[in-house]
Amino acid sequence: MSELATPAPGTRALVLGGGGVAGIAWEVGVLSALQEAGVDLDAADLVVGSSAGSVVGTFVRYGAVAPAYEQLHAPVPSTYEEPAPIAGEDFQERLAQVLAGSTSEQDARARLGAVAQQVVTGQTDEERIATFAETLPGTEWPEKPLGVTTIDATDGTFKVLTATTGVPLTRAVAASCSVPFVWSPVHIDGVPHIDGGLRSATNADVAAGHERVLVVACGPEGASPLGPWLDVAVESLRAGGSSVEVIVADSASQHAFGANSLSLSTQAPASVEGRRQGAAVAEAIAAFWA
Repeated sequence: MSELATPAPGTRALVLGGGGVAGIAWEVGVLSALQEAGVDLDAADLVVGSSAGSVVGTFVRYGAVAPAYEQLHAPVPSTYEEPAPIAGEDFQERLAQVLAGSTSEQDARARLGAVAQQVVTGQTDEERIATFAETLPGTEWPEKPLGVTTIDATDGTFKVLTATTGVPLTRAVAASCSVPFVWSPVHIDGVPHIDGGLRSATNADVAAGHERVLVVACGPEGASPLGPWLDVAVESLRAGGSSVEVIVADSASQHAFGANSLSLSTQAPASVEGRRQGAAVAEAIAAFWA
């Protein structure tokens, strides 16, 4: 999405990837440990979140990471309805069938969007937007720059929504979290949009132009016809002059995600593993961020 740009001296970007309910919890755990070690994440010149990362990015900008971690261990009633689980192998197989024969990354995303529009079961987009209004620490865009990724389901266009695009924050986050095959798309100005994490689970290339980039990823990314996966994006960022550090969920953390990363039962174990990982790298990340 982003062309190579000469990094502006002293600028920093925080990139938060997708990973479902478990991913939100794991990232909150990681970031809470980093913040306790003195890493001022909100000092980032840009926070960009995809899917789960859009929720966590909002926590960062609202100064709500620590309260969010506590809530994961003392959950409050929510209107969130867990979808029926889809086995990872089934998801990947269906994805491969949809994308077969695609001619470009945007065409691949458009094909995925067309299938996503066929989902009509479960909560409506308005109901899911209401759930995010409960989940997020605020419903207005924060003052500091926050980017929320999504994909136009009609033509596959990748978008980074911000305070300047005029889309309400809760609708932007709901769109970014609208997983194909699981939920129906979320409409923005009447146009259906789907999970921005399908282009890339992290969309780290959006951070181009920043001197230091910290990426928090809920798992490794493999080669994809939908967009520049993590390794490609990191290579591009470094080629453009950025320094990049990546925290990827290790095997113990991924195990805590369980068989259904969209289940609320994953929140406590995933957050604990995230906190463990965050504490293990906190000293190195503090030096990098400073």
